[in-house]
Amino acid sequence: MRFVIALLLAAGGGLAASDVTAQTRYHCRDDSGNTFVLSRPCPSNTRTTAAVSGSAPSSYGRSSNSYSTAVRVPTEEPEHYQYMTARCRSLDSGIRSAYSRGIKPDVVEGMRREYKRDCREQEQDAYSQLSNERREVKKQRREEEQSAQLVGQSQREQEQRFAEQCAESRRIIAAKRARTDLSAGERNELSRFEDAFLARCKR
Repeated sequence: MRFVIALLLAAGGGLAASDVTAQTRYHCRDDSGNTFVLSRPCPSNTRTTAAVSGSAPSSYGRSSNSYSTAVRVPTEEPEHYQYMTARCRSLDSGIRSAYSRGIKPDVVEGMRREYKRDCREQEQDAYSQLSNERREVKKQRREEEQSAQLVGQSQREQEQRFAEQCAESRRIIAAKRARTDLSAGERNELSRFEDAFLARCKR
């Protein structure tokens, strides 16, 4: 019985050890182009360029490189790309995915220098255009909302005036009906007024 328990404990310890050694490393990049690797998901103000899953070095000296697998993380193309040339877009995209593709650090550094020299000003202009576009969209949305509010207010005012006019017509009809000294012409006029009231206010 003790032997069986010892085997179970050993098996459980082996599973725990395998869980401990398993790791996922997240390659992150901030807006300034700085890159770093974390053992937890990248912060919200950075971009995830790759997630490398595998095992950490064990006590037996086995290298984690023999187990690690690079996984490309699909990321949406930045909005400001639409205002940049194909070359600068391609260069920036290559820098973002360099580590997941195993490109050497010195090559990546050269790509960054080239991007800074040829594309940094273009990138700033692209961000500016994107910002202006967003402001225009917000402005247009506000104008549409204000226009809709004005139309709604105008309709409510018209409905209120209509209700007031019908109420006044109803008051006039009631007052004339209460009179007993109406002439034949006044009674005919009242009848025409009532017909107009019904046609206009009883719809």
